[in-house]
Amino acid sequence: MKKFSKVLAAGLTGVMVLSSLAGCGAKPSETGTSTPAPAADTKQEAEKPAQPVTLRTVSMFGGTDPMKDVYEATIQEFMKANTNITVEDESATADEQWKSKVLIDFAAGNEPDVIFFFTDVNAQALVEQNKVVSVEEIKAVYPDYAPNITEAAMESAKYAGDGKNYAVPVRGYYEGIFCNKALFDQYGLELPTTWENLEKAVTTFKANNITPFAAALGHVPHYFIEHFILAEGGVADHSNKDVAAVKDSWVKGLELFKKFADMGAFPIDTATSKHELQQEAFNAGKAAMFLDGSWAIGGMTDQENTVIVPIPGTGNGKKDPSEIIAGFSSGYYITRKAWDDPAKRDAAVKFVQALTTTDVIRQFVVAAGGGAPAADVGEITGLSKLAASGSKVAGEATAVDGAIDGWLSKQAWDFLLSKVPVIAVGKEDAAAVVDKVIEMEKNK
Repeated sequence: MKKFSKVLAAGLTGVMVLSSLAGCGAKPSETGTSTPAPAADTKQEAEKPAQPVTLRTVSMFGGTDPMKDVYEATIQEFMKANTNITVEDESATADEQWKSKVLIDFAAGNEPDVIFFFTDVNAQALVEQNKVVSVEEIKAVYPDYAPNITEAAMESAKYAGDGKNYAVPVRGYYEGIFCNKALFDQYGLELPTTWENLEKAVTTFKANNITPFAAALGHVPHYFIEHFILAEGGVADHSNKDVAAVKDSWVKGLELFKKFADMGAFPIDTATSKHELQQEAFNAGKAAMFLDGSWAIGGMTDQENTVIVPIPGTGNGKKDPSEIIAGFSSGYYITRKAWDDPAKRDAAVKFVQALTTTDVIRQFVVAAGGGAPAADVGEITGLSKLAASGSKVAGEATAVDGAIDGWLSKQAWDFLLSKVPVIAVGKEDAAAVVDKVIEMEKNK
């Protein structure tokens, strides 16, 4: 790949210069909603009061998500502006259990009216079973639907299966190693920008009773899978969907779980702990590093002594030091159930419009402390050192790739997740696990 494409470059460099702006709620003039005007047959018809509507919505802006407050405030503002619409929100932390529940609800015909969900392979069932409506179909009735979303963001958020947009993105992401720079300085360590520095940091922190990596391998090992394969194979191998062709990089990447576990890189309860608890441990200075995405910035308590760096290559020459995981991989969908309900269609469109105004997108990026906005929010200033380091990492990336779980079949991905803790303790052979993944991909 060449220099980081325009799909994310504008959002991850200049646009990501965050400000201390903290508006609250979308301004009516900025919603961009273009709903058909009421039929003007008679004055009596125009003045007919709107019928009560209840919208059920689900998102990943729950738990400790830094965008939760903005999301919930926007919903409240929306209901104040649309007194006939009641929004019942069922948001939660986006872990595997949450994803499974979403898919089960759709399969059972219990889907919400509006959902903020992934745009990758996780959306396959939703799209192929006609459970969600394409942006193209919505625009045929509401021409100004999501008019402020950039072409680049929409292109990145397309569903790969048919090349169409079904979701309206809000914010892109990047991933990297969050480092407690105060701890690195305290022990005279260089930041882990080379593999040698990374291993030295692990052994030094372990020797001083500081957990090197705050990690919950039994709960959210996703980022380690991504980054260990990236470290071993670079973007070229990481982006290759023919796992058999890059098996060596996958095997060697997954073998790093045991190597790092043997070095004492992970907490003793890594197989049973929760990801959120590990972030708390990192915030408390009990761990020196934390692997996550730009969405985690808002949840970091020390914005001045925390920095983000890309994971280095293992030294075999395959990975450029600046290569990272990044992309637009989620957005708001309107479900077919809501679209086909005359009482809910207009309300659902208005709701998504309110959640995707340029002002709200700006607030989302500010609250999250980084990421690429899906609309042109203009240049905003006032970055914390943490957000600035993330902006630098994203802006300097020579190549990027999306997350593996964005294209790997769910069956294979779930199998891989389940094997990480046992690979780490040497009870499962990484090569055998990769062989099984390859088999599952062939038979999907």
